[in-house]
Amino acid sequence: MPNRSTGWITRIASAMGGFVAHRDPRMAYGNLIAVMVGSNQPLFPLTLYLVLGDAARPSLWGMISMLFFCAVPLVARSNVSAAKLLLSLYASLHTAAYVLLMGQGAGFELYFLPCILLSALLFPARQRLLGWALCAVPALLFFAVQRLAGQAGQFGAEAVASLWQVNAISVACLTAMMGMLAPAPRDRYPS
Repeated sequence: MPNRSTGWITRIASAMGGFVAHRDPRMAYGNLIAVMVGSNQPLFPLTLYLVLGDAARPSLWGMISMLFFCAVPLVARSNVSAAKLLLSLYASLHTAAYVLLMGQGAGFELYFLPCILLSALLFPARQRLLGWALCAVPALLFFAVQRLAGQAGQFGAEAVASLWQVNAISVACLTAMMGMLAPAPRDRYPS
């Protein structure tokens, strides 16, 4: 019998498991990553606010992005390919938008790395060409924002260094989580 104090956690976890579940193991993985990233979106601007104060205002749009990430499992119920495309492209565009709004050099560009990993893991061997093409999107966006985005130096050297640390640790944790949750090799390369 579950402990009453942890019963609500079990119910939430069960509901979340049902929401992200899918018969395609790669889509179930994508759904989980989408909901995990989406649920973090309201917290990320608050983290930036702790570092930057009012200068973090441009990041508030990130709270709305939660809806797009959390819509992925709903789209996957009717069109798996569209859901994978939505997640892969939106994650990359979301990262590019943050770099453009907040400036380069503060570590926001690092989020392109998990975008590449996500695109690589979402598509099976029969869709490998699409997966490779979607891996190129974050790389191309990285070079585009390098030309378009200003420097994050307007926040001051100490704040930029703090942002870089926060973003580096966040990207490392996200990438590790993505690797640990990735479908087993037999699911990645079906015969």
